[in-house]
Amino acid sequence: VADLADWDPGEARWDAIVSIWAHLPPPIRAALHRRVVNALAPGGLLLLEAYTPEQMALGSGGPPSAAMMMTPEGLRSELTGLAFERLEALERDVAEGRYHQGRSAVVQAVARKPA
Repeated sequence: VADLADWDPGEARWDAIVSIWAHLPPPIRAALHRRVVNALAPGGLLLLEAYTPEQMALGSGGPPSAAMMMTPEGLRSELTGLAFERLEALERDVAEGRYHQGRSAVVQAVARKPA
């Protein structure tokens, strides 16, 4: 268990990192994403799914602030140094418990650190 605001994942340590619904205030998220890029080993993979700001109109889950949501453009900026194998904003049905049900606006990313 760690506070993502100051967690140190190390350098070139992880073969894969998964981030699902990790919605943080923008300054904390940007700093964490920089650390994630550094923490991936060469050839390492990042898998990410998060709500996009379009989710605010759908009301099927997510944080109460669009600023805490992510976009493909923002992820490209925050995850500099990774090569995106998939980066797409889309709508999909979510069925993940009582407060995350229904049509949802998400961004999905698969990105690899060059070897």
